[in-house]
Amino acid sequence: MVGAKKQLPWEAVLPKLEREKFLIKPNIGQKKVAMHDHAFLELTYILDGSAEHTLDGQTTTLYPGDYLIVDYGSRHSYRAPDKQSYDNLDCLFLPELLDPILKGTKSLRTLLEHYLLHFNMQALVQNPAHMVFHDEDGRILKLLRLIQEEEKRHDAGYTEIVRCYLIEILLFTMRKLDDASAAAVGQDISAFLTAYVAEHYMEPLTLQSLAARLNYSLPYISKKFKQDMGVSFVHYLQNYRVMQGCRLLTSSHRTLSDIAEAVGYHDVKFFSRLVKQMTGLTPADFRKSRK
Repeated sequence: MVGAKKQLPWEAVLPKLEREKFLIKPNIGQKKVAMHDHAFLELTYILDGSAEHTLDGQTTTLYPGDYLIVDYGSRHSYRAPDKQSYDNLDCLFLPELLDPILKGTKSLRTLLEHYLLHFNMQALVQNPAHMVFHDEDGRILKLLRLIQEEEKRHDAGYTEIVRCYLIEILLFTMRKLDDASAAAVGQDISAFLTAYVAEHYMEPLTLQSLAARLNYSLPYISKKFKQDMGVSFVHYLQNYRVMQGCRLLTSSHRTLSDIAEAVGYHDVKFFSRLVKQMTGLTPADFRKSRK
């Protein structure tokens, strides 16, 4: 019909969203979503592939495990690179899902300051609605899948259970906000990274995942760490792991394989080579010399 107003992407789901207060929907084989805005909060989680996401004029590439929360009034679009596609999971929700008193609220910031979450937004340097988060351990996706299951089954009390899952997602995300805020306001980025290594050296660690967690680019955080510490992050991590491995060599009777696993290495030969490079001795000789 000539002169008919084009329907915005969210208008088709708005009646159900207003009735249920939330809606979760997988999108498979997406290639492009045109620029649009909407009248709700949207948590988007990338399941597979990659997408260029433009939000309020800033473009970021999203990868599997990345997620973000788009605020009221923000304009954004998606585009898959070249002829590829991506899969994502959208969780749309209204603030009153958490508490009826929030009906009419149109701000992520106000929601995060609610007493159920009690996050101090004054201490935050970056706008959480403009940040990309990464789901390192799959915890966020697991909670989203549980929300999906509850919506599908529609058992008694499903809305209350969904509310609990969503609060969990927001609380876990706020932990990431704390990390990013602490680094951004000058509790030195390098100090944060070295402290993180001390607590998590036995786990799989990459600077790329930590950069995403702090919402910094990989080149920037890599250069900053090397300027501050005098060595690359990879070299620092290897040194720390070998130091802990040597401590176990001299203070326990554990096998070399066990020790390598305990400090984050599944390749015993690689761990042995690092010990030899850094101490001049094989692990066996190092253990004998210290005994």
